Amino acid sequence: KGGAIIGLMSENLYNKDLDELVNLIIEWAEERGIDNPILQYAKVNEEVGEIAHELTRDRKNSMELVDALGDSFVTLIILTSILGFDVKGVIASAYSVIKDRKGKTVDGTFIKDE
Repeated sequence: KGGAIIGLMSENLYNKDLDELVNLIIEWAEERGIDNPILQYAKVNEEVGEIAHELTRDRKNSMELVDALGDSFVTLIILTSILGFDVKGVIASAYSVIKDRKGKTVDGTFIKDE
């Protein structure tokens, strides 16, 4: 899968670190005037729906799934930026909440203790 993904882009983009990619995505959105959080949230839902579309059809290895996953990340990064949050800070905050969470995994799904 990784090789197929790399084949879709220049090696130059693949070798950028995550901070650089996030900044490129935010710049891209700003250049296009993407600044409406409600409309951007709709895009997030649209892209996540495409993930569901692929998964429910058992197409876990499809390039369409790769595209939907990537587009979902992009739309969430843009929404985070529109709302004035730092992407890395939001992710770090979420991880700080889950890192010590206790629970169990049932059928591949983690269920946290109350």
